[in-house]
This record gives sequence, structure tokens and C-alpha cells, in this order.
Amino acid sequence: MELSNRIIAVLFLALSALLVAGGDSESPEGASHRVWRGELTTVTAKGGMLSTEDGNFWISDKSLAELSLKGDSVMVIGHRRGMFISPFSIRLKLSKSVFSSLRRQYRNRLVETIPDPVSRGLTGGLLMGLRGLIPPSTAQAFKQSGTSHLLALSGLHTGIVALVLLFLSRLIMGRGILSGWLAVIGIILFVALSGGRASTVRAGIMASFAVLWMSHRGGKLHLLTVWWAALLLSLIFLPGTLEDRGAQMSYGAVLSLIIFGRNVRSRHSAILSPLYAGVVVTISLAPLMVSVYGGFSWLGPTATVVSLPFMLAVMALGLLSSLGINLTFLLEIISSIWVNILEALGHSPVCFTGFILYPLWGILLLGLRVFSGWNGFNRRFR
Repeated sequence: MELSNRIIAVLFLALSALLVAGGDSESPEGASHRVWRGELTTVTAKGGMLSTEDGNFWISDKSLAELSLKGDSVMVIGHRRGMFISPFSIRLKLSKSVFSSLRRQYRNRLVETIPDPVSRGLTGGLLMGLRGLIPPSTAQAFKQSGTSHLLALSGLHTGIVALVLLFLSRLIMGRGILSGWLAVIGIILFVALSGGRASTVRAGIMASFAVLWMSHRGGKLHLLTVWWAALLLSLIFLPGTLEDRGAQMSYGAVLSLIIFGRNVRSRHSAILSPLYAGVVVTISLAPLMVSVYGGFSWLGPTATVVSLPFMLAVMALGLLSSLGINLTFLLEIISSIWVNILEALGHSPVCFTGFILYPLWGILLLGLRVFSGWNGFNRRFR
């Protein structure tokens, strides 16, 4: 058993290296003028990522955030240099799917009910993955503080939704497998409504397994088995999962927590446990973050822990405000305080060259391994 556990640890290191090596670290050279047609896979306040037959290209155009959502079709005439397209003309065809229509209606509802752009953007991003509503200055504050992952719907958000849905379903139907399935249906609907990003799909699958296990069997859940099941199902239904950087980070982060994670037992465990989890994820995904973002934030774990109560407050107040309960004044105050704190914690990303990065990364991983303890590691896979 100990040998198999060590093999899993080695496979994790190999997987992390493959994820970094598998991504394109440099944009293709060359420039051209032509017409591109494709589907938007990501929309932010600065533009959107267009998936075409020739690959994925970033369109720099702020109007996309105001009009489009993930899944909309685009025809663009422009000038391409590498992976970036400077558009001359854009023709947008809105997706007619039910979930896209509901997301568009909710975005319009936010515009009508929450006047402050920062509060509106944070609410849309945290509740429904509408990153196009987030002002660029706000997104920059999250990026420089190492908390951009909080704006991308993933395990934390899906876990919160799953717990709320399970609580409500048990209130309605009591404890049992039926309440578990009702919660799972709600989780599936949330994942679909939020855009069905690869990281959200991963979190939705794992949350559904956990809910059904608690409702039917109970007892301790074998996290590594659930992780593998989520990865295999994602590869079946989303063939491009391994090429998606968000999915790479999502699966890598969860695997690192399974291998190196531990609960810090003390009077301050509510703070120290998530702080340690942030350190584990930051160290484990350092090469990938350097490849994607050019560096990583050493204050990211601290900023994440500080952000958690603000995130929960914005989600709750934003949801109530969008439903017509006038709490926008309080929402604006909390959003402003949160962003100001992140701006104070912001700094230039830390970056190492490959010659220094990988030996240092190996040493830090070994340190995490020692700190987490071999006995705790072995128990995790028994």
C-alpha cells in the first residue's frame, strides 16, 4: 500500500509537469488579416476568447462584455498577431439555448437592480460566472493580490451552493437518498446556468458524488476515487478538458490538497487550515501559474483567507439585491472595502526562471510532504 501511495505522489509530480509542458507558453508568430468564425469560450470586461477551427484567439473588444456571453457565435474581421485579434468589425449571433437565455436575463436583472459597477460585477461573477461585468480595475486588484481564482466559479463556489441545496432539500424531504438526488439536480442546474466551465463541471461532479454518498452510505468519502471519477467523466463529456488551463488548475489544486492537505488542529484552525491549503495550492501549481500568468503571488493564500467572509457576504447580499430586496447600499460598502483591501495586498508577481524554479519547486514539495506526514498521507488512501 505504501508503495502504491508513493507511486501516486510521483504521478502527481509528473502530471503537474505535463500540464505545464502541454500548454503553449508562447504565442504563434505571424500576423494576418482575415475573417474568423467561432464560439466564445470566455468573456471578460476586456474582450473574449474565440474558439475557431484554427485554434483559440483572444479578441480585444470591450463591447463583447456588454453584449455577449459564453456560447455566443461570433464572426470577426480583423488583424491577427499571434494569439491576439484586433477587430475591425464584429458580428455577434446570440446563443438560443435555454441556459444562455436565462444567464442573459439574469445579467440584465443585475444591471437593473445594482447600479454600482463594482458590486454588480462581483455579484455576477461570484453567482453566475459573468466575468464580463467585472470592471478591469477590479479584476486587476484580484490579479495582483493572487485571488483571481475567487472570480472564476470553481470548487469553493460550487461547494457552497451544494451545501445550501442539501440543507434546503433536507428541510423539504428530510434525510435520505431522495433529498440527496434533489440536491444533485440543483447542482447540475447550477453548473449549466453558470456556463459549464471545465473547473465548475469538475466541482459539480465531485460535489454530487459527495452529496449522494452522504445521503446513501455516509461515512468517510474516498477523495482520490472521486477525483479520478470526475476527471474521467469530464474527459468523456468535455474532450478538451486537459487543454483548458482553468481545468488544469482546478484538478491540480484538488489533487494537491488530497496529497499534501491536512487540518491544522488549534484554536485558530478556522484561519490556519484554509491558509495552509492556500500555501499547498500555491506551491503545487507554481510552474503552471508561472506559465499562465508569468508568476505567482506570495500573498495569495493570506489574501484568500481575508477574502472569504467578504465573498460570502457579497454572494448573499448580491443574490438578495437581485431578487428585489434593497440591500445595494450595504453591498456597495462591503464590495468597496474588499477591493480596497486587495489593492493594499497587491504586488508584482514572483517569478523564477526554469533553472531555479523546478529545483526550488521540488524542495518545497518535499517540505510539504514532510509537514503533512507520511502517516496522514497513508491513511488518506486506505
